[in-house]
Amino acid sequence: MSLHISDSKLACFAATSLTGLAVLVVFGFNPGGFETQGAWFLVLLPAVLAVYPLLDLIDKVAPHAERVVFWTSIVSFNFFWYWIVSYGVIRLLRAID
Repeated sequence: MSLHISDSKLACFAATSLTGLAVLVVFGFNPGGFETQGAWFLVLLPAVLAVYPLLDLIDKVAPHAERVVFWTSIVSFNFFWYWIVSYGVIRLLRAID
């Protein structure tokens, strides 16, 4: 019996798993010291680099909402990043088969 799951739903599941694992490693396990933690943060959650310029705009418009917007945008941007990567890998593997 073969389950027919669309590529986008499979990529969504993979992106959720990868985002959760990245957040768990960065904020749960705290690998290494201060410098190593910063490197893990940038490697596993790369969308942070795209979020920081938006925070300057949010800080000017609504400074009290900055923390909520920061964490929400980090999780959503990284989910979107991992979804794109997962979808590309899934499509590549399906094309090879």
